[in-house]
Amino acid sequence: MVSARGRRPVLAVLPEDRERLVVSGSLALATVPGLRERLLRECHSPGSRVILDLSGVTSCDTLGLGLLVATARRLRLSGGDLRLAAPSRVVVEALGDSGLIRLFRVLPGTGTAVGSTAAEVPAPECRTVA
Repeated sequence: MVSARGRRPVLAVLPEDRERLVVSGSLALATVPGLRERLLRECHSPGSRVILDLSGVTSCDTLGLGLLVATARRLRLSGGDLRLAAPSRVVVEALGDSGLIRLFRVLPGTGTAVGSTAAEVPAPECRTVA
């Protein structure tokens, strides 16, 4: 899900699984603060196990990478876990170039698999989180 401008990230929660979140659009300077607030609201429970579907991410800079690292750290410190599902090519490249890919468990996706820790999860309809 990309907004009309194609730049703002959209965070969606899949109705049948409150711990699987879909992020699409840009993960960059202009969008990370708002997305950080949304993730804090969705990932606030101790022990939360979260899967971020990043297949629709169109750009990712160092602040976007920092958001992923901070989210993973926060979840792990509270006994939870973060996994990345089907990261887009730009996310895979950013994680690989930075060496941060080793910090994440990445679930395979269509054409962008980076390591395999679980079966591919289909992407059903989702609703946007305001």
